[in-house]
Amino acid sequence: MGIDFGKLIQRSFEIAWRFKTLWIFGLFAGGMEAFNFDWTKKVNHDQVDMSFAYDWFERLNLPTDLVPPDLAVFGAIILWALALGLLFFICYLIAQPAIIDGVNKVTRGGQYSFGTSFSRGADFFWRFFGITLVEIFVAIVVLAVVVVLAVVLTPFSLLLTVPCALVVFFFVYHTFGLAEVAMVARNNQIADAITEGWDLLMRNKANCFIMTLILIGLAIGFFIVVSLVTLVFYLPINLLVLGVTQNLVAVLLMAVFIGLPVAVVVGGYTGTFFNALYVQFYFRLVEPLQPAAALAGSETGPMV
Repeated sequence: MGIDFGKLIQRSFEIAWRFKTLWIFGLFAGGMEAFNFDWTKKVNHDQVDMSFAYDWFERLNLPTDLVPPDLAVFGAIILWALALGLLFFICYLIAQPAIIDGVNKVTRGGQYSFGTSFSRGADFFWRFFGITLVEIFVAIVVLAVVVVLAVVLTPFSLLLTVPCALVVFFFVYHTFGLAEVAMVARNNQIADAITEGWDLLMRNKANCFIMTLILIGLAIGFFIVVSLVTLVFYLPINLLVLGVTQNLVAVLLMAVFIGLPVAVVVGGYTGTFFNALYVQFYFRLVEPLQPAAALAGSETGPMV
């Protein structure tokens, strides 16, 4: 069974550009990246050794009073970050089924509206919470097995364990990815959705492998383009502000006021594009002989 992947990519670009309210869902459903900072710290009674932070703040010409002075303040920052992460996770559990519903209606002749898809996403909140926990558990088990094998066996085992782990993650990714679309499109329960995702993967391993390569290639392409645009556009502005003010705080504020809105737009667009591509891929696997429906009406008025 052949799939016109070029057509899927083209339609995904069209969807992401024409239906801009989907960007709100796309931002939380795949357009945001998490950054982990490894801060080596030393705890001494009720104090945290933050000398490394003072050194860096002084080098960057930042006020050192911004450095957390003790464990209580440092803990408050950690709690704030955890609360923010929990908020984003809740938004993801609503946005992911919402964007699947939206793309489904846009590409298959339904009537799309932001409010209806948001309501649909809220309806699937607990089911997506459950399937996400199952996916995380499976991924942790696979990772633990790989680590144990790499430690227990000889170094030569890496030649087998790493490729095997990649293969297993390939199956995990597509099983749950297809299951999530099936859950919304067919209103399935968690077990039924995972079963359908697995069956589709088993019958279409070649197409899923091609889709994996396409997703990796497109992700690299998006990263290169965004990096080049950022380098060309933002670097001169940042250097100018830094040269005039001699203060990195001004550069950071400029990055927030200019860069954050752009990052939100780019994140929303890319999240919408990749989700639209995968949802269409699911339906080409389920309905290989069905002609692609015309896209629903374009969003030219206010968001609905």
